[in-house]
This record gives sequence, C-alpha cells and structure tokens, in this order.
Amino acid sequence: MARSRQPNILLFIPDQLRADAVGPGNAIGAKTPNVDKLMQRGVNFTRAICPSPLCGPSRACLATGLEYDRNPVPSNAFSISETGPNLYRQMANSGYEVMTCGKVDLLKGELDWGRDGQHAANGISRLKQLGFTGGLDSAGKHATLMAYDAGKDEPYICYLRDRGLEDRYVADMRNRRSFALGKDRILYPGAGPNYVHTAPSDLPEDAYQDNWIGQCGLDLLETAANKGKSWFLQVNLAGPHEPVNVTRQMAESVADRDPPLPANRGELEAEQHRAIRRNYIAMAENVDAIFGRYMAFLERTGQLDNTIVIFTSDHGEMLGDAALWEKSVPHQPSISVPLVIAGPGVTAGARTDQPSTILDLHATLLDLAGADPLPDVDSLSLVPVLADPQKRLRDVVFSGLANWRIAFDGQYKMVAGYVPGQSRADSERGTFSADDSATWRLVAPFADPQEDGNLCAKEPERCAALKQALERELTRSRAAA
Repeated sequence: MARSRQPNILLFIPDQLRADAVGPGNAIGAKTPNVDKLMQRGVNFTRAICPSPLCGPSRACLATGLEYDRNPVPSNAFSISETGPNLYRQMANSGYEVMTCGKVDLLKGELDWGRDGQHAANGISRLKQLGFTGGLDSAGKHATLMAYDAGKDEPYICYLRDRGLEDRYVADMRNRRSFALGKDRILYPGAGPNYVHTAPSDLPEDAYQDNWIGQCGLDLLETAANKGKSWFLQVNLAGPHEPVNVTRQMAESVADRDPPLPANRGELEAEQHRAIRRNYIAMAENVDAIFGRYMAFLERTGQLDNTIVIFTSDHGEMLGDAALWEKSVPHQPSISVPLVIAGPGVTAGARTDQPSTILDLHATLLDLAGADPLPDVDSLSLVPVLADPQKRLRDVVFSGLANWRIAFDGQYKMVAGYVPGQSRADSERGTFSADDSATWRLVAPFADPQEDGNLCAKEPERCAALKQALERELTRSRAAA
C-alpha cells in the first residue's frame, strides 16, 4: 500500500451503535446511505467485536493496544495514564496533526474536562499529554450530568449555558435517568426511563449534542487544512447511546417506521418497544447524516483520495434483544460493532466474515501512518486484509468485562463467567476464574439469539478449541500482569 505521503485518517466512532444498525437492509430498518457508500468504497468487517462492551475499557484497549485483562481501565471509573504509551502520542511523534472531538472517554475518572475540554491540571493539558495536538474532549450523555451535579465545567454544558439552554437540557435529561449517580445498574428485563421516555427534546437542532460534536470536528478540519501536515481526526459522537433523546425533527423523520421486534421482548408492550426502536433508528440515521457531512467536506476540499476513513463504534446495544438493554453483557448485539475501512490502497466493495476486533485498529492506524509500532501490544495490523480481504488475520477474538470473558471464532462463542441478571461491576475488573467450569458455555449467536443454550456436548471439538484459546489468552494476560 505505497503512498506518496502520509494519508489523512478519519476515525469516526459513535457510541453504542449496533453492528446491525447500519448498512443496506440492516436488521433495525435504519437508512444509512453514507455508511452504505463507504462499504462500496472499502472493506466491511462483518464479524467485528469490541474488546470490552463498555465505553472506557473499549476505548482504552484501542488507545493502548492491549486486551481487556492487560489494559489499565477495567471500568468507566478509571482513566488511562496520560504519560503511558498510546496510539495518539505515537501518531503525533510520526508527524501527524492529531485531533479529536466529542467523548474520548479516556480521562473520565476525574470529571475534570473543563470548559475547554483539555482536562487541565496545574496549567498542563492532560489531553495534549495523551498526544492530541488539537481539539477537545467532552462528556457523554450521562457524564454531562455527573459533571454538572459535581459543579464541574464541561464543554457541552458550557456551550448550552452560553446559549441559555443549560436548564432546559438538564431538566430533560433528568427525566430520562434510570439510576442514581455512583451506583451500579442491574440489567432488569424491563427497560428503565432512559429508554421508555421517548418524547423528543425541545433543543434546537444545532444544539443537539451529536450535531454540536459533529460541527466541532468539521471546524477542526477547516483549521487543519491550513497547517500543511497530514492529519488524524477521531470523531466521538455521544449517540446513539441511551437515553433515547432525539430532536423533534429526528422524531418526525421516523414517525411512520414499523421496526421489527425481537421474539423475546420481556416486560415491554410492543408499541412501547417500537417507540424506543424508532428513536434509536433516528439517532443512528443522524449519526449517518453527520458522517455524510464529513465525506462531503473531504470530497469538496479534494482530500478524499488521500484520506483513510474508518467507521466503527466502541460497543453495541442490546435494544431489548433477549429482553436485555444497554451493553455490558456477552451477547452478540452488545459486543458486535460495525467496522468499515476505505481509502487509498484499500480493496473496494469487499467484505470479510473473519472474526475481527477493533483492538486491531491500534496497530492498523500506526501501520497506515507509517509510525513505529508500540512494543508488547496485543493489536495486529489489518493492513494486509485491506489489500487482500481473503487473507485471514485471526482465528479467534476476545472480549470481556468484570467477571465474564468470551472467545469468538466468527460463528461460535465460548462464554465463561457470565451469570444472567448479575449487576455490572463499575469499579473493578472482577474475579473471573478459568477454573469455574460450571459457567462455561458454547453458543452459536446467529442461530440462537437468546444465547441461553450450551452446545459443548453437540460440538465437542469446537468447544475444546475455543476453551483452550480462552484459557491460553487468560494465562498469557496474567503472566504479563
């Protein structure tokens, strides 16, 4: 994949976007023409998962290149070290302008975003210490309220305050909350207020959080064009993460939709579930529309032919499948993410069904940038697959959170340590033990969406292979700890 100069790189990461919420004929009925076009221009990794289905750990794995059991962020209560090795500083050291906007979620443990989103400590920008040379970090939907309640400045809340919209936003978001600050959530069969409150917000369109983040990133690209350097921009939207808050215009755009419902929807009435899915569809389509503005900007400014574009998400969303909501569980809608890569040197209109992980974006980005790889990472470069989608990079990929872990080969999944209905551990990695064989199950998620069976007796060879792969990964991680 030889190039005349370092390519520009756009990494577009919405929050909590299911893998099957984008692309032609997607499962929820969302219209995503801009992602559809990207799939035509590049490689679509159809069996991609995240290394951990929770914002902070997943993004920390990408930044450090380390699997969940080796990365420094076991939950959203932690931050990565601003001085430790990471993707962004390595790219800056290789000559890139390294920019970001939206919820980076790498320094959220201290609630110290500040008005400018720099996480300043003693006059030093912790965001810049991570390696970002431009942009800002803002909080996600729940963390904006956490900062507000703690009396801390945060960029989006300050933006709303300056426009006289802060009180309106805070009141609306409070009505949608389903848990007390600082307490664990339990994955009940019924959806809480973060979902069932589907009435639209009355914020102006341009003040909607994702629209504000999207404009921040476009402003950064305008500035980068004048610096004469290759640039990297990571756009971190806050949606379609719950609560399912949408603008009136977004609500109107999906008012006539009749989205399909899962066979097991738990305690929710069918129409309530459809209302939730309509709002999720509206948020997904708004994500696609924002992404389309970036693609139009790149084309208009003549940069598209020298820009690698990556569209993905940090984790998925259960959306009521198997009567579960949010993420944090080992089910496929929770761990699966879209992953599409296009640009110079990338095979156009290709797809690969091999097991993939967004952990590998770490090594891929450094490879594409011509930057030196970091030592002792778990990430592998996808660049060979971009040139030849038939090339197989991995046989098994991994994911985990708190007390459970999985090994996934693209068709079957070994699940270990998961106890349905168990509360999420928000403050520790958990006490998962490979010796607790009673919780080990082999599931075929695409044939059994409930994922409540155990195929080990029926598929003993597959069971043994995936169990061995998971045990080997856990042994390796613990030896390195």
